[in-house]
Amino acid sequence: MTETALPPAQGLDAITRALRRGESTSVGLVEATFARIAALEPKLQAFTHLDEERALMQARGIDLLREAGVDLGPLMGVPVAVKDLFSVDGMPTRAGSAIDIGDLVPPQGGFVNALYRAGCVLVGKTRTTEFALGGCNLNRPPPWNPCDMQQARMTGGSSHGSAVAMAAGLAGFTAGTDTGGSVRWPAALCGVVGYKASTTHWPRDGVFPLSPLLDSVGVFTASARDAALVEASIAGRIPQARRAASGLRLALPGPHFLEDLDPAVGACFEEALKRLRAAGAAIFELDLPEAAEINEVFRCLVPVDLLAFLGRKRVNEQWERFDLVASQRLQAALSVSADDYVRMATRQRALEHLIHQRAQGIDAWIMPTVPVLPEPLARYTTVEDVGSWNNLATRNTRPCNLFNQCGISLPIQHLGASLPVGLQLCSSCGNDAALLQTAIAVEDALH
Repeated sequence: MTETALPPAQGLDAITRALRRGESTSVGLVEATFARIAALEPKLQAFTHLDEERALMQARGIDLLREAGVDLGPLMGVPVAVKDLFSVDGMPTRAGSAIDIGDLVPPQGGFVNALYRAGCVLVGKTRTTEFALGGCNLNRPPPWNPCDMQQARMTGGSSHGSAVAMAAGLAGFTAGTDTGGSVRWPAALCGVVGYKASTTHWPRDGVFPLSPLLDSVGVFTASARDAALVEASIAGRIPQARRAASGLRLALPGPHFLEDLDPAVGACFEEALKRLRAAGAAIFELDLPEAAEINEVFRCLVPVDLLAFLGRKRVNEQWERFDLVASQRLQAALSVSADDYVRMATRQRALEHLIHQRAQGIDAWIMPTVPVLPEPLARYTTVEDVGSWNNLATRNTRPCNLFNQCGISLPIQHLGASLPVGLQLCSSCGNDAALLQTAIAVEDALH
């Protein structure tokens, strides 16, 4: 953290303990949250919509339920913000776009319903890049990265509003979506934890889609332990028993994930491996050459899926209203043939099965989340600049989606960098709870 960065966000453990002990109330917590938002949001620009009146109404109801002896679980009364792809009754959904999409917005879905059932208080919706295509738009600059309050730096995307809000302590935790790294990537660049669930682990109805084969829901938290608490609480169970780093089996994939690392990223990653080995983890090389297929598959699947959902007629009629970065990616979809699309979708399913088999006997794949540091935003002024940065910055995150894995990024800046750095762990689809326990063990070993 630089001297001009905001202090780390408060963890869920402290928040939930204070609520349960009666040391704070949900109303008091929500009021404090909106006071902090009022102080920082003019600079950060993390939100697209805030609903203080309704949030306070929800908080008063939660406090009354608690007084009556009702226990909805550990998240009861915690303020939460969700990305502007989630439909929330009473809140607008714009998906980061000026395009008219009112007829396409789905009704409130299972994930938001689960947050309400857990007693969460929704304070508002956070910014996304247009339709979640990439990490940066040119006509809608990303929110301000709290790691440096003097110079605007890249935040990653597309869930950058949720990452910034979490890093600035504007909610107990925040939610986003991840199609090619859109939770783990901004988590790494903003210095927080970003957990991407397996595609089917959390419901995706009620979420404006980008690519159904690759989309997943994720959350930003202050720690891996907080992420495990959120995952278990939404499922209505307690987190799995903790495990130690000793005995972990971590696979270090081939050169694709370790090329062109910023020296500070490389130094932090090497120190992390050193500490994990000292703690008793077994780390061994296991090549993953299929990761090199990410560019071809993503070029085909993602923009074509979005084009199909928006409709070619709508896209053509409103073309001039798109951000230039988004329109460039959609342009490629206009010429993709049906047989190319089917071939790529078939290949994605084959890769998922292949990598699942190769991962037998390991707890997680381990790698840097993003090869570079959060660079100054002023360096990226053209579509070509942004496109090149997107490709490099998501090089290590997109394979997790391609292989339908669950994944998490842990902040490791403290191991030798002046700006945020992320460590990524990935595991097979459906291994979410186990991955989170692995992440806790890694987090403990690195502190």
